[in-house]
Amino acid sequence: MSAREKVLEILEKNRGTYISGEYLAQAAQVSRTAVWKAVTALRADGYEIRGITRLGYALASDTDRLTAAGIGACLSPALREKISIVSFETLDSTNNEAKRRLAAGGLEPEQVLLITGEEQTAGRGRMGRSFYSPRGTGIYMSFVFASSTSLSDAVGITGAAAVAVVRAVRRIAGKEAQIKWVNDVFLDGKKICGILTEAMTSLESGRTQQIVVGIGINCSTVDFPGEIAAVAGSLAGEDVRRCALCAAVTEELYDFTRHLSCRPWMEEYRAHSLVLGKEVLCIQGARSFSAVAEEIDDAGGLVVRCPDGTRQVLCSGEVSVRLASC
Repeated sequence: MSAREKVLEILEKNRGTYISGEYLAQAAQVSRTAVWKAVTALRADGYEIRGITRLGYALASDTDRLTAAGIGACLSPALREKISIVSFETLDSTNNEAKRRLAAGGLEPEQVLLITGEEQTAGRGRMGRSFYSPRGTGIYMSFVFASSTSLSDAVGITGAAAVAVVRAVRRIAGKEAQIKWVNDVFLDGKKICGILTEAMTSLESGRTQQIVVGIGINCSTVDFPGEIAAVAGSLAGEDVRRCALCAAVTEELYDFTRHLSCRPWMEEYRAHSLVLGKEVLCIQGARSFSAVAEEIDDAGGLVVRCPDGTRQVLCSGEVSVRLASC
């Protein structure tokens, strides 16, 4: 960790409080000159750091930038030791970056990688869709971990990520979000989050080797492109720090990844479902049909009752479900 990162982490942990240059130097194990250079560099990057003679430096409490140091400062100390965090100002897609890094060397069995971006130029969603990712208004993150599990267990991590987001929004924003099967999180009738899970598998064993969970959350985004303006929403108006929300999602998701086979998140997934008990429009390729969403099975499949009374199980990756009223 560089002197800049060490100083930022200390200031993040003491946000709004003045920390003396001497203490910063000792805690970061650098010289006073290095502290001054670190603060200067951070200010040039857009951080509002106030300085008062004899008091030291303070990071303004309303500063909101998504950085490795900021996220790390919000994680529990035990988890911070287990996760490597890499933050970008701009990149094409955090999932793309994750796959590039995996192709270059992979992960150790217990290693977890978190990649974030202030902006994505080619954010991706399910079924080839794009994800609008403007600078400085959202959380664009990929949670990457090694896991030798079946593909069916790997598919379930999408539901785990959705529940992790619901829990994090409740904890940080005090709001109750809902989940639209299979991978969208809604708040007040608007989509605020999309999830894209991708797995690297072994051709020999047919089991996963690494899993990439991409999560995009609209935090303060208000100006959406015309094609999504009617359905997209955000946490705008809530006093939410992106680093704190990102860390909360990471903590919740990390816990779930320890228990992929037993899926402890399914009860909450069902409880926060936006579609159960409602008429939905199921789109399967060129075919579409209306049905009533009756339940979500333990494998994450959506069980619907068709107009002729028959029941059908819809699996993720096969269909797109829209509420019939949309």
